[in-house]
Amino acid sequence: MHWVSLGLMPGWNTTTSSEYDDNRLGFYLGAGAQTWNDQGPDAVHTADMSTARHLGARVATQALRYQRPVAS
Repeated sequence: MHWVSLGLMPGWNTTTSSEYDDNRLGFYLGAGAQTWNDQGPDAVHTADMSTARHLGARVATQALRYQRPVAS
């Protein structure tokens, strides 16, 4: 198993940052999101979705690095 980190510093933790920064909740071990319990998946914050896309791209990049050629 290979661990792929976010590769992002925490967002939204300084006076010059915003709630729309990637990794706005400051997670280090993976992507995190926060939303109201009584709302559906469409209510997930845009920054949290952007962070998830960022992590997905990093995982895809790593997967390509470890891909083995198919023997013919």
